[in-house]
Amino acid sequence: MEKDIKNMKPQKNILKVFQKFIKREFLIQPDDKIIVAVSGGIDSTVLLYLLKKISAKYNLTTLAVHVNYHLRGEESDGNEKFVKNLCYKWGIPLVTHHVEIKEKSNLESKARNIRFSIFRDLLQKYEFQKIALGHNKNDQAETLLLNLFRGSGVGGMKGITQKSKDIIRPLLIFTRNEITEFANQNNIEFSEDSSNLNLIFDRNKIRHQIIPEIEKSLNPKVVDKMSQSANIFQQTDSFLHTYCEEVFPDIVKKVDKDYFILNLNKLINKDIILFYLARKIFGLLTNSEQDFFTVHFNAIIDLTRSTEGKYIQLPKGVFAIKDKQFLSFTKSPPVFEFNDYHRQINKTSRRILFKDHYISISELKSIPIHGYKFTQKNTCYIDLNKVKFPLTIRYRQPGDRFVPLGMHNPKKLKNFFIDSQIPRFERDKIIIIEDQNQIIWIAGIRISENVKFTSQTQRVLRIKSMKKLKDYRKAKRINK
Repeated sequence: MEKDIKNMKPQKNILKVFQKFIKREFLIQPDDKIIVAVSGGIDSTVLLYLLKKISAKYNLTTLAVHVNYHLRGEESDGNEKFVKNLCYKWGIPLVTHHVEIKEKSNLESKARNIRFSIFRDLLQKYEFQKIALGHNKNDQAETLLLNLFRGSGVGGMKGITQKSKDIIRPLLIFTRNEITEFANQNNIEFSEDSSNLNLIFDRNKIRHQIIPEIEKSLNPKVVDKMSQSANIFQQTDSFLHTYCEEVFPDIVKKVDKDYFILNLNKLINKDIILFYLARKIFGLLTNSEQDFFTVHFNAIIDLTRSTEGKYIQLPKGVFAIKDKQFLSFTKSPPVFEFNDYHRQINKTSRRILFKDHYISISELKSIPIHGYKFTQKNTCYIDLNKVKFPLTIRYRQPGDRFVPLGMHNPKKLKNFFIDSQIPRFERDKIIIIEDQNQIIWIAGIRISENVKFTSQTQRVLRIKSMKKLKDYRKAKRINK
């Protein structure tokens, strides 16, 4: 594709290559409704121009969006005025947003989050399908170097993708020089942003200092070469991501939305797979994988080689805990003390709340037509005549013993958990129900052999443990 650009007139070929690229990468389809991010700079202006050129051919609906952060005073207002005049001249509808960022730390990230929030709102409001951004090959090279210096791994080295869900980047096939030459050939005006020259930003240091030096001293085509490397890394990342999605259910157990357990025994000598799985879990816990870098993964690797009971804290309040062959990820700090909280339930009780679970009991006076559903982990069935009320609901305590179903001798609860491969930090959250004589049910895991029902059983007790829905609200009567 890049050879097509060489030795050809920019005016003719930029448009031709642009259309080939969007067709090859399935970036734009006929009748698409596209939001175009327009800062007024050369990239976004050329992008808007090219979309205008193919608008009739593809029957496109385009909406330009400009965000004024008021960070550069009159210059910011000048950029906004330029974009307004440009869109008026070209007959393209425009939406402008005025934003003020009070806290200036991490400015680039905050501005990015704000504008994408605006784009998403407009996408939904006007039922558009895509957001078009003006990134080019030079942006790609800068991103690769930034991610390399940050240690973001293979996922970061894939750089900027041509398409990501509803985001498209139709200029990613061109260098900044090609875009500039095309703008000059077609008398396309644009508005300079002085912040792009400010070396306080890491990207500008790479853009104006590091890449020019590499081009001068090592390789004048470094931008093209890095773009090619990004394509390779994208394919590698896609393969690894797909593979990890396939093995995730077998290796990782989801306890609840804030708690995941990874079985290390299934990942012997496969650190790269562990990286992708750990990053995915981090994303599930925090709603974003962006803050998971190689430095955090290296800390996890060190943790996997440590002794039992060690843990580390990752960004956004995520804890990783080592427990034998298990690696637990949770939003709650680990607890190393036994919890003596308990409640009692009587024969006459129907349901009580124990922490974040409802425990309910009921007597079954007739056997269900389809039998008992023993596959339901939250339910157990036992011989009511073998149980002595009241029942106590609690967590594990030192010295606990019981007779697991299928055995005949008491077993230490600790050893039962170990044999059942239940991680240490999961054990503290498991509900235990006992009567006046013995433990009768390890909730969700196993009942006691001593209370199982047989062919001689006349009365069956059903016990259920259901997690409380946090967002549950009682229905209210509406008076008309």
